[in-house]
Amino acid sequence: MKEIRTAQIRTDSADEGLTLVGTPIVFDIPTTIHDIFGDYTEIIKRSALADTDLNDTHLLYNHDLSKVPLARTPRTMKLEKTPNGINMRASLPDTETGKEIYAAVKRQDLSGMSFAFKVPKGGDEYDPETNTRTINKIERLYEVSLTPFPAYPQTSVEARSQIEGTWNKLKDPKRKELKIKVNQILKRGK
Repeated sequence: MKEIRTAQIRTDSADEGLTLVGTPIVFDIPTTIHDIFGDYTEIIKRSALADTDLNDTHLLYNHDLSKVPLARTPRTMKLEKTPNGINMRASLPDTETGKEIYAAVKRQDLSGMSFAFKVPKGGDEYDPETNTRTINKIERLYEVSLTPFPAYPQTSVEARSQIEGTWNKLKDPKRKELKIKVNQILKRGK
């Protein structure tokens, strides 16, 4: 069965084109999934994508399969497995849709990502005492999508150049101070 989850995205300001970077999938972070059968906690284990082939994954807007994909691995989108999750770097097409989406991400009007996946039989487990589903294996990653409503708020996407430009404007002491403040805010949100 195909499932969908969400995350965040940003633009890449260091790139001259319409480039987005983000982390559409995070590992070992509990999140609440709102399902038609009720809410439950879900955790995607770090090893869940260890054997998953990421070479035929599309980048879409809001899971809309009726539209032309914005990017596709491995040519216009790169997906990289890291200890914390899956990192994405996508080059959007120089079309009205590509420009519109890039602008929405850059303005932070659009900051979420989502992903559609398939768990094989026996690839997950459910603990009724804690109401937690643990995903141990993802067989297929169909697509990652830009979306206004992410299920995993810890994921991200951004216009890369925007972030690097801000960091470069700050002097080293202020940068360290800002990093500490950001980490403090993130810890409060957990």
